[in-house]
Parts: sequence; structure tokens; C-alpha cells
Amino acid sequence: MKEITVVQYLINALKAINIHHVFGVPGDFAFPINDAICEDDNIEWIGSSNELNASYAADGYARIHGVAALSTTYGPGELSALCGVAGAYSAHLPVIFITGMPSEKVMASHALIHHTLGDGQFGTFAKMADNVVEASTILTVDNAEKEINRLIQLALSAKRPVYIALPEDVALSILPAPQEFNFTFEPQTGSDDVIQLAELIAYKINNATQPLIMIGEHLRVCHAQKQALRLLEKANLPFSTMFADKALLDETHPNFIGLCDGKVINKHINDYVESSDFILNLGALFTDFNTGAFTIQWPEDIVNIYQDKININKRQHPPVNFCRLLETLTPLIHPRTNTYNCYMGYSHLEPAANTENNHNDLITAHSLYPRLETFFKEDDQVIAETGTISMGLGLARLPKGARFENQTLWGSIGWATPAAFGAAIANPSCRTVLLTGEGSHQLTVQELGQFHRFGLKPIVIVLNNNGYLIERILCKDPMINYNDLCQWNYSQLPQAFGAKDWLSMKVTTNAELDHALELASTATTGVYIEVVTAMMETAALAANLASQLNPQRGLQVHVPPVQEKEFA
Repeated sequence: MKEITVVQYLINALKAINIHHVFGVPGDFAFPINDAICEDDNIEWIGSSNELNASYAADGYARIHGVAALSTTYGPGELSALCGVAGAYSAHLPVIFITGMPSEKVMASHALIHHTLGDGQFGTFAKMADNVVEASTILTVDNAEKEINRLIQLALSAKRPVYIALPEDVALSILPAPQEFNFTFEPQTGSDDVIQLAELIAYKINNATQPLIMIGEHLRVCHAQKQALRLLEKANLPFSTMFADKALLDETHPNFIGLCDGKVINKHINDYVESSDFILNLGALFTDFNTGAFTIQWPEDIVNIYQDKININKRQHPPVNFCRLLETLTPLIHPRTNTYNCYMGYSHLEPAANTENNHNDLITAHSLYPRLETFFKEDDQVIAETGTISMGLGLARLPKGARFENQTLWGSIGWATPAAFGAAIANPSCRTVLLTGEGSHQLTVQELGQFHRFGLKPIVIVLNNNGYLIERILCKDPMINYNDLCQWNYSQLPQAFGAKDWLSMKVTTNAELDHALELASTATTGVYIEVVTAMMETAALAANLASQLNPQRGLQVHVPPVQEKEFA
């Protein structure tokens, strides 16, 4: 490789791992980085409204594209982004976080300059980042080549963010003859010796009366979804997912029995899980939201396979190569002749009374979510804010190829709007559908302007229930004033943020909602739909989960009576 500057080498490293967009906010200490990106024809600067939004956008981009890059300036800029970087860490997303620092000369002088704490110390913020990244480094001319390669490879293999700080004078220093890149996207894995473990699992499955496969996020982390699908199909085994793992595999697949969330919803599926005599869990995490506030009674015989560990009947073992394990296991399983029922989708639920779904009635949870289920199309990128709206969508059966992204574990309010922007940048050929509550939307709404600026055409559905509904159903007093919001004219926001050609509507009845969704299905511009419901109108999954998380509340919220259909 010919002589280049350190920052050019870093940009070339990003391009070598197929990153062609960098999210961020510029700043004076980062100008060499900003300039290098803008002067390179093969990578694009994607400016965000603030650093937190940029970090959420990088998260959304990484979910779709596999890896992302984020750049801020020193001090206030990087600290503003850390919340989003922490969310990417919790979701196992490789984000290359690049911070522009003051020059080595300035830092050595301990000068009191802007963007500092006024103490002459310059390593403080890197230490703050250490706890939410896989590794961090401050580049020098001497270590730049080695550290850039080390950090980026760590991000790819560990599936976590990394932090690279680049002093502005080092950025413009020359690397005389750097080596060519040799990155691999393979995740960190343990032993390739999987035969003994595969034989043990095969024995358990083959001798079980009702085995079940749980599908989880570590399949994505380890790039093992195709191997898992091959196992399910060749062995004809049933599979389920929990909330954070929704649609990791096709929800229209005949072996999918539905989403399990403990005793809060889908009794048929919870009963199936609890009556299984062996479960092979392929990477699902047993979190509070995933397990219906820990209400699932797991069978004694369970094997949990994760990227970094294996648990066999509650005893921990070293990790193995995830893909290799599934490939070795598949031919050892005796295929079954069973057929499986999927208790999933609003078409599988039947209202006890049909009065709430009338065309001209006000919109309720019971009328909203079935309509959204039928609105989704194959290959949609569905980005749903954590809270009642994503929980309402939990029971929706998504069409083939549709993705469902939700920040279930980290749960940072406001994540979805910029994450949807990042997802749309990553794959503009697919339809991006953003669903968020108005409370979350207020935190990061500025990114509506970025959708328009970059020519993207999302469908944005904002649920306006006059406050923080998820907080109302969780806290002691739902009407306490910290759950109240300033009521904006939401349907006018696209025009205010420059998207004057967007189709923008406010709907309050089922008839208006039906018309809006019909127009959205054929729109050639961005679409913004404000959906107004009563304040306490809550989907069953959200209400039931809230009562499990806080059983002392005793809060009565509006959940329409629903009877689950029986299937033969």
C-alpha cells in the first residue's frame, strides 16, 4: 500500500469492511476526520441532528448492514453519543466509534482548552467509553496501523462497538508503507471440536417426546441463521421466539409455533414450552421482557448455546463454533412427521364482542394492531420503539422476509426514529416502517429532516395517546404529571422539518386509519400518520406484562376482551 496519512488509512479500513457511510456530527478536533470522509468518493458523511441521534442511526444501520461507523468530536460530542453506543454493545452490534481529539502537542502541554473539564487531563473521556465498548485506543503515529487493524477486527469478531480516538495532528501524519487489510467477519468462537456436544444434543432431541427449538439473537451474532433453518427443516422440529428475537426466522414458516412471552400472552405457546421435555435454545436471552417477567417455567432438560458460553442443564461449558455445531448436529437428528400449529397473529384472535372494530369507531388497541399486521409487506424493515407500540406488534405475524427491530434489552427512549433512519440508509431498496409513541418521538424527532435530506421515503406511524403510556401502566400513579407531555401538532412535523412533499395525516377513527394505510401502501413519497387513541388504550401484551412486573399496582387499563381461537 502506498504512503498515506493515518486518517486516510483509517477510512480505507472502513471501506475494506464494506462501510460506505459514516454517521456523526462534525467538530473542530474532528475536522481532519470529517474532511477525509467528505473528500473520498467511496464513503459518505451522513450528518445527524445531534450525536445521540447519530449513535442510534449507526445502531440501526449495523442491524441491517452488519457493521457501522460513527464519528464525533472530543468531549461533549463523544459523551452525547455514549448512550447509543451502550445500546449497540447490549445488542452485539459492531460499531466503529471514531473520536477526533486535540493534538498531541496540546495534550502534552495540559492546556486549558474548550471541550475539556478544565483540568488539563485528556484521557478522561476515553476511560468513560471503556465500559461500553469491546476495546479502545488512542492512536499515535507509531501504533496507528496496528491499532486500527486490531480494533476493527475486534469489532467484527466480538460483535461489539470499539472506540478509536484520533488526535488531529496524528490524523494528518504519514504512514510510509502500511500493509494491506486482512479482516475477517467471522465471530469469536470456541473449539471446532463439536462432535461430542452434537451427539449429546441429538440424543436428547431424538429421545424427547416434545422437543422445541428456541431461536435467539446469538444466531444473528454468529451468522448461524441459515444453519438453524436447515436444522429445523431437515429434522422437522418446531421453533418459537421470544420478544427480542421476533422475526429472526420467517414467521410464516410451517414449523413456527409463535411468540412466547410467558404467562402474559399466548397461553397455547407458553403451555407448549412448559410441557416440552427438551429445549435447545439457540441464543435467546432470558430477560424480563422476553420471559413475561420471568413467568416461564422452563423444563429441567435445556441446552443454551451462546456465542461465548454453553449452559447444559444450568452447568456452564466453554463455547464452540456455533455454525459448525449446527452443521454437525443436523444429520444426527431423526426427522419427524409432525405438523405444527402457529398460535400467532391477530387473525388467530377472536374478539368476544365485535363492537370495538366498527369502521367509524374511535381507534382502539384492538382495532389498531390487526390493521397494522395486514399493512406490513414482505421484506419490510419494521423499526418499533420499545414500549406499548412494539408490544402491541409482538403478536402480529409478519410476512415472509420482514424484519422486526426493537431495542428490547437496552430500551433507550427515542431510539427508533434515528435507528429507522440508519436502517433506511443501509437498505433504501426495502420499505422502512417506523412505529413509535409520541413520547419517544419527541426525544429524537429531528431526524425526520434527515430522511428528507437524503431522499428516503419511510412510512412513519406515530401513536399519540397523550403521554408516556408505558410509564403510566408501570408507575404508582398513572396520572402523575411526569407522564404528561406537551401536545404537538405531530402531523405538521414533516413540513416543519422540510419534507413538504410527504403525505401527512392525523387519524382518530378506524375509517380514517383504513384510508391512511391504503394511501400509504401506494405512496411515492414519505408518509407520516399520527394515530390518536385514548390515553390508557393498551395492547394486552403490554398491560399483562406491566401487571407481572408490578403486581401491586392493580391498575385497570382498557384491554378489550379477547378469546384465543382453538386450532385442531
